[in-house]
Amino acid sequence: MKGFIIKISLLTFATFFIFFSKSYSIGDDAQVGAREVSLGNASVAIISPFSVFHNQASLSHFKHIAVAIDYRQPYLIEGFASKALALVIPTPLSNFAIGIQQKGVSGYNESRFGFTMARSFGERFSAGIQFNYFMADFPEQGSSRGTFLIEFGVLIQTTNNLTIGFHIFNPSRASIESLNLKSNLPVCATGGIALNPSANLVFVSAIAYCVDNPLNIRMGIEYQFFDCFFLRGGLSGKPIRHSAGLGYKNRNFGVDFAIVHHETLGYTPSISLALNL
Repeated sequence: MKGFIIKISLLTFATFFIFFSKSYSIGDDAQVGAREVSLGNASVAIISPFSVFHNQASLSHFKHIAVAIDYRQPYLIEGFASKALALVIPTPLSNFAIGIQQKGVSGYNESRFGFTMARSFGERFSAGIQFNYFMADFPEQGSSRGTFLIEFGVLIQTTNNLTIGFHIFNPSRASIESLNLKSNLPVCATGGIALNPSANLVFVSAIAYCVDNPLNIRMGIEYQFFDCFFLRGGLSGKPIRHSAGLGYKNRNFGVDFAIVHHETLGYTPSISLALNL
């Protein structure tokens, strides 16, 4: 029993350190979606159900209901898991979406609930805004603390081959506080592009800046090598992350696998499933 308590305490401390240290940005650095993370998380200008976590403006391009789930085991730590759900509902007025993410270990968890509205303004410009409630468990108190925050994004399709995306996370500088610690959630801005030089090739790149953190440069490439199958690779830093992945996508269903290597913390595998209704 004593050894079990020590193990849980260490895992809780490690999780708390990872999420609240300056090297890891809560929210904007959300590693959600196997396709996205395999592309170096340079996902601000791509269209996906998981755009609910990366750039809400992209959700305006959905014509049918879409649902997607994502599961990760960060750094292969036993008992450490990250789960996410995205649901996109198009309507004639606007497109609406829900994003839910939960991550942590036994004794410590973080949860994020988001409601999104996204709309196109003409053929080339779209915008979206999301209202979030972020909550963290504090085991030393046996209670939870939460806060509201917003994020928003725009997407510009300059040509049929080039898309530009911008995203702002937590401009209101929301924070979360326990009895022993106040953590300021990051204020982040991300801009990037998606370039399609051919029908089966996509290049993505992005630059992210979070207050009190260095610039994070991200890039990735996706190649459709056979019918519905995709091969992906990516790079981001700082901290340095290498990523790779495989995907399958047809008209109604998609599955993606990814592996990401953090220069200090090691490997993170993930899998995502998506369904268009």
